[in-house]
Amino acid sequence: MKRFLYVTAAVTAFLLCACGRDEYRIHGRVTSNDLEGIRVFLVPIGHEEPENVDSLEIHNHEFSFRGKEHRMCEIRLHRLHRDKGQNLLVATEPGDIYVTIGPNSTGGGTPQNDSLQVWKDLTIQNNMRYGELMEAGKREEAMAANTAYKERTRAIAHALGDESIAGAFLLRLYPEPKEQPELQAAEPKQ
Repeated sequence: MKRFLYVTAAVTAFLLCACGRDEYRIHGRVTSNDLEGIRVFLVPIGHEEPENVDSLEIHNHEFSFRGKEHRMCEIRLHRLHRDKGQNLLVATEPGDIYVTIGPNSTGGGTPQNDSLQVWKDLTIQNNMRYGELMEAGKREEAMAANTAYKERTRAIAHALGDESIAGAFLLRLYPEPKEQPELQAAEPKQ
């Protein structure tokens, strides 16, 4: 009987561990003291219907989501409080994802979310640089910088894997440029 209980306990422990491998766990915190009891939402990109949206209330500056559906999502505060926290893109991939929602929201903890944070920082830098160059009347330089940004975004996507959650998302934003067919010299008519 004792042996049966040990085997049952071992099998149960194994199953609990195995079930958690595919699970994402988002550990969130907010920087504003005004957000206690406010709803925070996990919204799947492209599937914003209410039945797909997860939400909960912030308690002690913290919130957490968990699940097994792996997709690109956005963490948002309730619409009446969005001025206190920037929306944040997250890939709900297996593992522990750590996010901070505030004026400059950040995320990381898993490979795709670490890369999304790098891409976000790159995007902010590009937007500032682009604006500065355009304001200075350097349109061609601004366009070249923007083209380089798009190439780096595609490089991040390919490094993550074209079929990964974040990789596929970034490639949809900035698809590979279509090859321009070489102009063929027109043959003179005879």
